[in-house]
Amino acid sequence: MRSLRVTTVTAIALGAALVLSGCGRGAEDGAGENGSVAPAAEGEADGVIEVWTAGGHAENLEVLAEPWLKANPDATLKVTDVPWDQVITKVQTATAAGTGPDIIMTGSDQTATIIGMGAVDEVPDGVYDTDDFYPAAIDSATGEDGVYAMPWYVETRFLFYRKDIAAELGLSAPKTWEDVETMSAAFQARPGGTYGINLPRPVEQPAQVLVPFDAQAGGSLTDGEKWTIDTPELVSALDFYAGFFQRGEAPLEKTDATFENGGTPMFISGPWMLDVFSEAIEAGTAPADFTLDSVGYSVFPTGPGGSNDQYIGGGNLGVFSASDNKASAWSFLSWVGEQEQQEQWFTLQNELPANIAAGDLPAIQENPVTQTLMEQMKDTVAMPNYPAWSQISDLLGKYSEQVASGQITSEEAAKEIQAQADSIGFGW
Repeated sequence: MRSLRVTTVTAIALGAALVLSGCGRGAEDGAGENGSVAPAAEGEADGVIEVWTAGGHAENLEVLAEPWLKANPDATLKVTDVPWDQVITKVQTATAAGTGPDIIMTGSDQTATIIGMGAVDEVPDGVYDTDDFYPAAIDSATGEDGVYAMPWYVETRFLFYRKDIAAELGLSAPKTWEDVETMSAAFQARPGGTYGINLPRPVEQPAQVLVPFDAQAGGSLTDGEKWTIDTPELVSALDFYAGFFQRGEAPLEKTDATFENGGTPMFISGPWMLDVFSEAIEAGTAPADFTLDSVGYSVFPTGPGGSNDQYIGGGNLGVFSASDNKASAWSFLSWVGEQEQQEQWFTLQNELPANIAAGDLPAIQENPVTQTLMEQMKDTVAMPNYPAWSQISDLLGKYSEQVASGQITSEEAAKEIQAQADSIGFGW
């Protein structure tokens, strides 16, 4: 759920080209064709619109909203920011009480849970066009029988590696899983080497890499009707993940080895890491020989299934089912998604719009960081969008730990996770 933070060192000025359907009432009584309340007509929103954002978005959303409030003088906005780890609990409480905000922001991996609660309405006609957005982002906002939120921003991960160390070893950016394994082994085996790669340990939500690894192997954890976990593809993903730990190339325990000191010279993350590295260099806390020129990055290598999909994250906006001001809430949400506001939001918050057309901007195409980002965005996969996903994710963490430590095989893990997942179901 972490937002995309673009380093000032790269001087990126992203915009967005988000083309949405115009606002307007779908019928005289305000009901759209799918039964949801349609957005208020331009300039006719009124009343208080209460918004719950998450993870530090409230202040900038209030700034963004100023032109809309001027155009809708009878409306006011009240924005409250909620810590990420309290979002679900607060929505549960509000849903049970039948009270709450008008608009709810959730992380892309939280949205299915609140859809399953019945906490948000289906998106009515005239709010936005799903074809303009990344399919994986739409997947994260989709429930059992429709779309229940609007993707607001997106982020994804790619591969970081120590370019300087790789050059010394005669290696370049890996292109396949086998290349990753070769580079990891070479990093560890070099004089003074500690590890070859850093991956989310089993206690750190390894699903964020296992789901992409499964996709890269040609698999999917669900076929839409049931969980499909006991597959050769997931076994391959578990073998690939656990192999780095079993060979001692990835740390199973906490370690002082870092990317900056060369101890873990490869990892998977997003472009915000360039900010982290830049800040450490400027503060003098990074090793003296570590510079931004030490950092290599590339789209993730291709797996045996022929894809290089990476996990897509971000934030979604939905309208609370108990809201008594839905028409105005949908009007504001639709406005937030328009091109001008998407561009302004990046300026304020440094978060990438979810609209595919954003990648056509020269500022994106001409910058190596955003070139890599947008290239990876073409190949992304959402976490399975079901209310029970958190339970399945926990099972992946539990059993991947046992595989990584050599207690069970990947085949045994896949069978056990499948059996428990069958009992759990999707959670709708």
